[in-house]
Amino acid sequence: MIDLTVPRARSVARPDAVLRGEEVGAGPTVLLLHAGGERRQVWAPVTDVLVGSGFRCVAFDQRGHGDSGGSPRALAPCADDVAAMLHAERPGCVVVGASLGGLAAIAALDDPAVRARVAGLVLVDVVPNLEPQRARRFVADRDMLDAHSELVEDILAQVPRLRRITAELDLPVLLVRSGSGSAVTDGDVDRFLRLAPHAVVTRVRDAGHLVARDQPVALAEAISATAEWPALALLRELGAAEVDHPGGNLFDHLQRVRELVDGWGGGRRLSLATLCHAAYGTDGFPHALLPLDRRPRLREAIGDEAESLVYLYDACDRSETYARLGAAPLPLTDRFTGEVVSLADADLTDFALLTVANELDVARHASLSSDVRRGIRTLIAAMAAYVPDASAQALADPSLR
Repeated sequence: MIDLTVPRARSVARPDAVLRGEEVGAGPTVLLLHAGGERRQVWAPVTDVLVGSGFRCVAFDQRGHGDSGGSPRALAPCADDVAAMLHAERPGCVVVGASLGGLAAIAALDDPAVRARVAGLVLVDVVPNLEPQRARRFVADRDMLDAHSELVEDILAQVPRLRRITAELDLPVLLVRSGSGSAVTDGDVDRFLRLAPHAVVTRVRDAGHLVARDQPVALAEAISATAEWPALALLRELGAAEVDHPGGNLFDHLQRVRELVDGWGGGRRLSLATLCHAAYGTDGFPHALLPLDRRPRLREAIGDEAESLVYLYDACDRSETYARLGAAPLPLTDRFTGEVVSLADADLTDFALLTVANELDVARHASLSSDVRRGIRTLIAAMAAYVPDASAQALADPSLR
């Protein structure tokens, strides 16, 4: 069996160069694009944290850097390289670009076929609305202008296009600013947010322009906040927003239930599982977004541990399993296979939290008979054996009084 914590070599052939890189980890994919003058190894301490948090990380040396061939004389070939990297990956990547890497990513996203493969964009200390004189001075102060003057001038000529692409992005966007020594000013951020008002901005104050080098753990934690993006992208791809459900549609229901479990202190695994908790259909809601033979697709979006919880929740034969509530471990009958599995510890707690949150959202938004509403109260009360605080809060909700 392959040890996924050990980096594996990757390569992408381009018409004029071969791009060299590596991948490590398993779960939602993060494509990491380094700054000009750097190499992919700058991401190593960032990927150590991300892999430990359940991400799969892919990083290449950009053209003309490190082990990759080619010459970075213009932005267009760099953007085409990013597009080629993304077409070599599963759909639903989070793209993280620092400086040159971020600008190349923005340019690549001008292509609808590329955008369709991306779950969201993280820009690390770079914005598309560059001020020419300040940008030239910033590069010159780092003794890089002479070697890269052709690329710098080409990028500056592309600023109107980069601004237009950014303004048209309908993807989640996160801007990670550095502290002193940043290339990004407060005015730049204001102008950026006018282009992309849905973007989120966070700051790593104890880092210079090369955040990955100065504060890799803080940067990894900021990137980790994008964990839900691949799941949301998959739900949209599978048409969850077009499936009717009490309170509107299935997509809205899934997000509301996730908000409930987050409010009750559920961890990242439970949060991601809750967001996709009806992927295979449930005993009470049979509409499946994914057939069971496509379980690897969900694992790619939320990771193995979260997907295993989705399977348990969807596989639950409610009449058989609910009759045993209060037992610990809880014998769960798998309606897909007929097998009985024992739920204990974190699996049992997360299963119970998800059940309580799902039933509460249904009670809040569905038109229910008094008997059905009474049945939901009884079920949530039984879950108090595993999650007493959440059950008490749910039972106090006006929809269940």
